[in-house]
Amino acid sequence: MSRCLNPFTQPGRWYRGVFHCHTTNSDGGRSPEAAVSWYAEQGYDFVAITDHNQLTRLASPAGGPVLVPGTEVDVGRTRLGTSYHLVGIGLRAMIDVPRETAARHALPVQDVIDGLRRAGGVVFVAHPYWSGLVLDDLVPLEGIAGIEVYNANTEVDVGKGHSGVHWDDCLARGKPLLGAANDDAHWRMADYGRAWTLLRAESLTPEAVARGLAAGAFYASSGAVLEDVAFDGETATVRVAPPGAQEIRFISDHRWGRRAVADGVPLREAAHTLRGQERYLRLEVIGPSGERAWTNPLFIER
Repeated sequence: MSRCLNPFTQPGRWYRGVFHCHTTNSDGGRSPEAAVSWYAEQGYDFVAITDHNQLTRLASPAGGPVLVPGTEVDVGRTRLGTSYHLVGIGLRAMIDVPRETAARHALPVQDVIDGLRRAGGVVFVAHPYWSGLVLDDLVPLEGIAGIEVYNANTEVDVGKGHSGVHWDDCLARGKPLLGAANDDAHWRMADYGRAWTLLRAESLTPEAVARGLAAGAFYASSGAVLEDVAFDGETATVRVAPPGAQEIRFISDHRWGRRAVADGVPLREAAHTLRGQERYLRLEVIGPSGERAWTNPLFIER
């Protein structure tokens, strides 16, 4: 068993942010300034604008969220002929990608991942379900931090925002991917303010955000708030902030795991003890109105 980072045991405080959204610099419906202003008004601590195939530069506003440089590139070809969408966060400079769509999609995806990492980026695969990715597309990738387990834009648009099965398929094979949630806001429908990252850090800088994302010092949320997650190597315990949870899921490989369901009164806490045969364990909390929270894996058996 290889223990993974549990951000609830780390020093620092929680910061809320989003690291996948778009502006009029690509296909978004709001200017960079208007997008950042909206997140500032909602009290977000950090934002990464990830316009397509480019790097949108904007100074962090006084008293507003810290802006982290990022991009979303659509590159390569999957087993089903679609392209990979890669989100690179914390870039020192934009990598060189062709302007023409056909030329971008002809690039080897691993070469692009390597290029984003050389530029200082932390790489997540965006919306695997919406992109039509299958297991054989994800497992061979090296150097990616994780995938979006939830993407609000693709959920609101066509109902393909949840990629938990993709995540579990990889984790069951010992591939230690993190799970993120993002708006992917394009501002042309109600796809903003619906998913975010709760990052644990001792300071709030673009560099600290990128480091925390790479290390897994976060949990993902579409509204549910976790007060604590503990794991002693055998038993995992989660405590949920009010109003509590309708369900708490301890998700593992094969048939292992547990589903705790509220009986009238919302759950505030639940625990699960491993059987000893699990290859990984992650937690998913579902609130009374359907809002969710996802922890990263507490361990990976490689």
